[in-house]
Amino acid sequence: MGKRSALIVDDDANLSTTFTFLLDERGYTTLTANQGRLGIEAYDSSLPDVVFLDLKLPDMSGLEVLEELGKRSHKASIVMITGHASVDTAVSAIRKGAFDYLVKPFSAAQVEHVLDMIERFRSLETEVKSLRSELNGIVHQGAFLTRNAQVKKVLQIARQVAETKASILITGESGTGKGLLARLVHDWSPRSDQPFVTVDCTALQESLLESDLFGHVKGAFTGAVRDKPGKVESADEGTLFLDEVGELSPSLQAKLLRFLQSREFERVGDTKVRTVDARVIAATNRNLEEMVHEGLFRQDLYFRLNVVELSMPPLRQRLDDIPVLADHFLDHFRNMHGRDVRGFAPSVISQLTRYPWPGNVRELANVIERAVAMASGPQLTPEDFPEGVRRPKPIAGTPPTLEELEREHISSVLVQTATMDEAARILGIDPATLWRKRRKYGLG
Repeated sequence: MGKRSALIVDDDANLSTTFTFLLDERGYTTLTANQGRLGIEAYDSSLPDVVFLDLKLPDMSGLEVLEELGKRSHKASIVMITGHASVDTAVSAIRKGAFDYLVKPFSAAQVEHVLDMIERFRSLETEVKSLRSELNGIVHQGAFLTRNAQVKKVLQIARQVAETKASILITGESGTGKGLLARLVHDWSPRSDQPFVTVDCTALQESLLESDLFGHVKGAFTGAVRDKPGKVESADEGTLFLDEVGELSPSLQAKLLRFLQSREFERVGDTKVRTVDARVIAATNRNLEEMVHEGLFRQDLYFRLNVVELSMPPLRQRLDDIPVLADHFLDHFRNMHGRDVRGFAPSVISQLTRYPWPGNVRELANVIERAVAMASGPQLTPEDFPEGVRRPKPIAGTPPTLEELEREHISSVLVQTATMDEAARILGIDPATLWRKRRKYGLG
């Protein structure tokens, strides 16, 4: 969890200083404002977790500030500060959305008590959201959010193998979340407290990639002015994640194979054999089996990497995840950009499920962020999305099979309906048949 933040809106400098000291002791970062308008601006720019708001301010009342903050999508816990004569007004503020109030003069213990209540309330809020997700069949693991049966199965296998030292090959199209899954395996493993080191196999030319991977000694090549350990050494006792491993050259494939077999290697320009204990997870958007048949990838390396394969389905095969992910990204980006966007117009989710998402989850996130930035009203409408998403063109290549068409159509109808009976009526089949097809196609 990131560091918590607090905003103090009060024109009493001594009181603000006291609050800052107490909050700093609790691990909060603090921001202060001595006027209502400045407090509103500070709220919009910093999105604090807690606000201490005086009822009497030089330019406007605390109730006016409270009302203005209530219009924002970001919801902080607001504590009103009042004198004895204004307690009734403070109670009225609670009815309008304030969390609690403090009566001047108050003690440090009273502030601590309010903060304890706020933190307990936030913890319960998180627990309730988690329970609601479980009731809706949604799995939220680390950065993964899904209700799709295929993805749930992948996560189940990932958790099982995380406890072992077995090498893992994660396959799937770009943007499906292979890197997130690799990180999740590491976090579930006994190595979770050790380094998680990523090597992007597409980022560097061969000679530089070898140095990045295995390190080099001084004088190994022009520019090697000192000894430098590589990422293999940095991952000792942790996890080494090789992203897009299918891009490795034949010579690097051979050196990686040796490392996987013996956990031994040499730095570039060195003869000293070094040994590390790193768990290897590799990912690729290419078909390594086909590359083996074409002589582009070593078969022995493929077998070493592919002790366990985790295959991430593309987003077009997990349409039931689109509403869940869209809501998640909307919430994330409206908070990030401070936009007051509260949901989707009724036709938007249906529109999103008809688009093929060649860029998968990464593309969905980018599209939602763009829509949040472009939105002119409280809901995202079709006009907030790119033309290509609103009117998708057919995907070039092999036409889909009848089973693929049926699966996508059933998934689309399930997304748009509230019950199985309603979906069955629209599809023109009985609920028992729909249930069987739902199981067959792995639809959540």
